[in-house]
Amino acid sequence: MKYQNAKLRRMLAAEYVLGTLRGPARRRFERLARTDAALRAEQHFWETRLGRLARAVKPVTPAPTVWLSLQRRIEAGNTVPLRRPKANQPKPVPMWRIWAGMAAAAAVVVVVMLSQQRFSSPLAPATATVAQAPATPVYVAQLRVPDSTMQWTMSLSPTHGQMTVIAGGNYPQIGQHSMELWWISPQGPVAIGLLPTQGQASMPLPKELVAQGGITLAVSLEPQGGSPTGKPTGPVLISGPAVQAA
Repeated sequence: MKYQNAKLRRMLAAEYVLGTLRGPARRRFERLARTDAALRAEQHFWETRLGRLARAVKPVTPAPTVWLSLQRRIEAGNTVPLRRPKANQPKPVPMWRIWAGMAAAAAVVVVVMLSQQRFSSPLAPATATVAQAPATPVYVAQLRVPDSTMQWTMSLSPTHGQMTVIAGGNYPQIGQHSMELWWISPQGPVAIGLLPTQGQASMPLPKELVAQGGITLAVSLEPQGGSPTGKPTGPVLISGPAVQAA
């Protein structure tokens, strides 16, 4: 299987986060992700993007009769053992179960994100409640250069004026050039900095960057070292929005 195919990697990462990638395929994905930073970045992107689904899921408290019924069945030993389905008689999975699984996966992602926020402050005392720790808005974006495997996964915290970038893939036409990231402000492009082509890096955000009305990013191909004019001078390779994740 061609794991360098960008579309395939994107689909595998999405299925892994949703929980629909199972068995040997799931274990194979985990082995690859341990040594492939770009694949881990793809997985992180989907965890962050799908985490927003949990906001639309309303908690439902089971009726007391449900717990009483379960308790009676357990005490009476009236349980049904799980049976392995026959390999030659697969049963279709109802759509409601698929959506339930997606919602559960999204809920887990939200819990993990809240407990491991990239820009969180030191841990509060054990007596503090969740409501006492205001969330810091974080925006995520993933930009891929067309007709190549070059991609960046970005996490931006305008409040802290910092962003983290994970790069992966390859852009054969880069030659003696640099790739520069721009924030498209209402007044025009504002330089953020030179993007890495491999690995992870941290970059400061422009002080004037504000998230009201959304954040639009763009990547241009510039002379080595960046644009000499403070504005894009080369072709714009890709542009796209950064969406709020937390």
